[in-house]
Amino acid sequence: MYTQEASETGRPGAGKASVAGGDVPLVDPERRLGDASALAPEVRRAWRQVRERVVAESLMQVAQPGEERRPFPVLPMLAALHPEAEPELRRRVTGVVGCLEQLVRQYPADAELQEFLAVPPLLHRWIMEEPGGRELTIDYCRLDLLGSDLGDVRVLEFNPSSPGGVISSGMLTRFWRESSLGPVLADWAAPPAPFERHDWFARWLLEYGRERGVPDNGHPIGLYHASRSTRFELDQVQRQLSGCGREAMLMRPCEVGRADGVELGYFKFIPIELDEVPQWDRFCARLVEGTIVVPNRLGARWVAENKLCLAALSDPRFRRLFHGSDAAQLDTLVPYSRKLGDGIDEAEVIRRREELVLKAPYSFHGKDVHIGGEHDQRSWERVVSAPGHQGWLVQERLRAGALNAGDGTPYLHDLVVPVLGGRVIGYSSRANTGPLLNGAQGGGAYTLFSPHPLDDAAHSGGG
Repeated sequence: MYTQEASETGRPGAGKASVAGGDVPLVDPERRLGDASALAPEVRRAWRQVRERVVAESLMQVAQPGEERRPFPVLPMLAALHPEAEPELRRRVTGVVGCLEQLVRQYPADAELQEFLAVPPLLHRWIMEEPGGRELTIDYCRLDLLGSDLGDVRVLEFNPSSPGGVISSGMLTRFWRESSLGPVLADWAAPPAPFERHDWFARWLLEYGRERGVPDNGHPIGLYHASRSTRFELDQVQRQLSGCGREAMLMRPCEVGRADGVELGYFKFIPIELDEVPQWDRFCARLVEGTIVVPNRLGARWVAENKLCLAALSDPRFRRLFHGSDAAQLDTLVPYSRKLGDGIDEAEVIRRREELVLKAPYSFHGKDVHIGGEHDQRSWERVVSAPGHQGWLVQERLRAGALNAGDGTPYLHDLVVPVLGGRVIGYSSRANTGPLLNGAQGGGAYTLFSPHPLDDAAHSGGG
């Protein structure tokens, strides 16, 4: 059974009544399977097969550097999105990514936005050197959403850097289709999503380079990462590129000189540990010059990575950056979000403890997230008043969807939507017994299928 607590938006007039189709559930009640379903034995048998594929194809869980690598966790639960909800959800998601892209394009010329986002100077320098800021695009972005129906679903955060979870989710979706449960899933008539293809990311990256003048000369592809970055996702990208007949080199940006022939790459870096950035001048200069082509150029990535973008999308002061139709999209999908000390003060955040969450502007793996309702009043006051927390994101506490796995264990789950080249390429979900759903916090994958075709013309790599 699936249940959902009401969302506390903190916004006047917000709620299901204000959203068209608000009571339409995100998940189709007629197309979901798990231990509580009549097909539980079949689901369990297929689940064992899926886990065997996970091990055979070295699909690994997120791990911190130095931690033991374990197989990617997959839960014996799968479902399809509701056929009425999915097209509207897709429209809203692509609309809000367009609004985020508008922030990226406005940043170089808007001093108020620059001051508000407070991008670290080491990164701001390179953003301001990017040519053609008004034409910057968000080429890839993963959205994490919470909610159970169209009325309460909201975007929790954006991630324009890390493709590993999306690659893994696409592989799992394909594994379920190819398991003994395949005939049941065929009856669901849920067409394959673009991210289920075994080589989708590699084909997209190669096509991205061709469209920007990178010749097919057989030169290696650079996969760049910080020294303390998790590498599991770049391992999967390397495998995909190898399957396409291309060599890929994993390296740190400071090592760019050892691969001068590289003209195309992918750069994975969440700006939380900045001590390495001063060593990257040559690398960053080549990205800005375009002599190395990477998706999500620096001017887009280091703005869009900042969680304070959600505050800028929510705060009325920045509605001047958007057209009327954009504002309607923001009211529908973006939760109440503010910047601590510049839009909401400590006293209000302390008073609204049960309603709010505090997050660092740059963080990952569920780190630096403080949920007010998980603190008593005194500890919450200490968290909010900590000097280093001024300027952090304050966001309404969204309520995750809830489901019963059938063994009596209640799970909370989110909805993950990757957008590539402006189009949704699949759906997935992460589930956990606690409030933090990130895979690094011990959660598992709950597989979701789209009931409608997702246009993959932009991602097919020409094939």
